[in-house]
This record gives sequence, structure tokens and C-alpha cells, in this order.
Amino acid sequence: MLTQRLKILASMLIAIILVEGYVYFSQNPTVIPTQAENIKGLLANIKFNPVSLTRLFTLQFSDNNNLAQVQPYESIHMNGINNGLPPVYVPPTKTIKPTGLINQTPTSVQQTPDNELVDFPIENNDINNIPGYPTNAPKPTKAPKPTKTPTPPPIKTDLRPGTTLYGIFDEVNKRACFPTALLKAIQYKETGAHIKNDLPSSTIKIYNTYGWWKTGTGEPCFGMGYYAQSGTIPPDSVGAGGSCGPAYGDPTDLKIMGITSISEWEQGVAQKYITSIIPVNDRRVFFDNALMFAFISRSRVGDPPKDCNDWPDDVVMLVAEKHSGTCDYYYSINGASGNYCKEILDLYKQYKKEGN
Repeated sequence: MLTQRLKILASMLIAIILVEGYVYFSQNPTVIPTQAENIKGLLANIKFNPVSLTRLFTLQFSDNNNLAQVQPYESIHMNGINNGLPPVYVPPTKTIKPTGLINQTPTSVQQTPDNELVDFPIENNDINNIPGYPTNAPKPTKAPKPTKTPTPPPIKTDLRPGTTLYGIFDEVNKRACFPTALLKAIQYKETGAHIKNDLPSSTIKIYNTYGWWKTGTGEPCFGMGYYAQSGTIPPDSVGAGGSCGPAYGDPTDLKIMGITSISEWEQGVAQKYITSIIPVNDRRVFFDNALMFAFISRSRVGDPPKDCNDWPDDVVMLVAEKHSGTCDYYYSINGASGNYCKEILDLYKQYKKEGN
């Protein structure tokens, strides 16, 4: 009768322990791994007698229904008394320090489309907060506009920029956006027989300085400082009234001078374009003459190309025609004839190719 009551009492006790354990561990899932590890270590150090385990789970403790007394291993070994049971060693229980995980509230998490757990909120349509997703691609920036070349300051010295003939044309190109190759073509056709492109810098310096025809440092007949149609040296120049050659062409003297053959009237028209660059100027100065021609030609074209170095064939031929007055020419004094516009275009292409 007593044995049956003990079985019922043990069964109830085990049931209560199981139910309470299930409830506790269900509410505290993080405790299971930690406690399991602690219990595993504890059980590893305890040795049970198989007979005792059998009696424990069958609730048959002894013949006289009394629990066997378990004494420490040291006591049993010293006294040689075991009450019929093999010696059982029970080590002292170690104090287990809490891991800090018990009774902690688990961090709430949210599920992402990729089944990844994140511990921060995800806003609507905000994929930038999801690990593994690329950030929004940056919007392409507008291509920067090319920096405009600063305009050179006004020229206030008598000596103009450029130490070679072609160097002078390059300086004009910077200020007037006029192709250097076209300046070379016009100069060669007009005065190339007298003003060579290989003149030494010392000679260039003389004829590229304002007032050379007054100081006598230069020769009017060499530096194209005379009226090309009549061959007469101007009255404001050394050798005034003299002649540098016979008259030819139109008997009306337009007082054309300089390396690109600029008339007195054209020099007056050019002032509104070049005064801000060279306040005091004259068409007998190499640089001044080329700058006058460049600005006057741009005005004649009406809507010059934006490219300062590459002009279409028709624009080049228009510049030549406006400068000469006509494309076809015939000089009775020497019988020379041809198509001025076509000759300028061919020279332009040649110099442009050489420049590349």
C-alpha cells in the first residue's frame, strides 16, 4: 500500500516538474541552451549505479522499501562500508555564474524579402536599409562645359606679341578666333614674295613694333610700308614721297599697305573691333595688320564658324572673295590671271595639313 502511494506521489511530482519546466522554457527560449550546457557539465561529473537508476525509475528502492543511503566516496572508502552498493562519488557542487541571458527580453526582429533577419525597422519602399541590396545608382552629372580661354589683356606696348611670322598669326588667332592657316594663305598670296615665313626674330621684332616707319629702324619698301597700288611711300614715313615700285591695277589708289594688304578705309573700319586690344595701331605693324584683316573678314562673313581653327571651304572662299572683290582676276601689267578664291582655299588646306 505504501509502495503504491509513493508511486502515485512520485508520478504527480514528475508531472508537475515537467509542466512547470515546459511553461518556463517556452517563455524563456534563450535559457535552454545555457541551462542545457550547465546540466551537461554537471551530469558529466556524476556516476550512477545502474541498479540504483533502475530502482529509481521503477520506484523499487529496496526490499524493505527504504532508500539506500549514499555516503561520500571518501567516507565509504575509509570505512569499507557500502551497504551492498558500489561506491558512488559525489563531487562538491560548483557555483554556476549566471550567463546574463536569463530573463532577458529577446530582440524583436523583422523578416526581409530575402529571409534575412535585421534588427532595425524597414521603411516602406526603402530598399537601401536592406543588407545586400545596392544603393540607388547615382544620377549622371552634366558634362562640364569647357573653360573658355581667358582673353589676353590689351596691348599697351609698342612691341606686339609674336617673335616669328607664324607666331604672330597664332597670337591673332587667340584674340580674333580666326584660323591661323587662313592668315598664312592670305599673307602668302598678297606679300609672300617679299615677307618670307622664315624671317629671323630680329627682323620680325623691327616690323612688329609700332612706329618703325618713323624711327627709320625699318625699310618701307621691305616691310610693305608703301601704297601697293601706286608704289608711293606715305608722307609720315622715312623716305616720304619715294617709290618702291611701279603702279599697277586699279588707278584709284586705296592706299593699301601691310602684310595682308589692308586699305586706309579698312583700317578705319577695323577700329571698332580692335581698339580694345590695341588702342594705338597701324596697318604697317605686322600684328596690327593681321588683326585688322581677321576682324574685318569675320564681319564680312556675317556668322563665322565657332571653331577657331577649322572653317568650311565655302566660308574660306567667301573670305577670299570679299577681300579681293572678285574671285577671277587679270593683271594687265604682268598678264597674271587666275581664280583668287580657289588659290586661297588650296593654300589654306595645305597650311592646315602642315599644322596637324
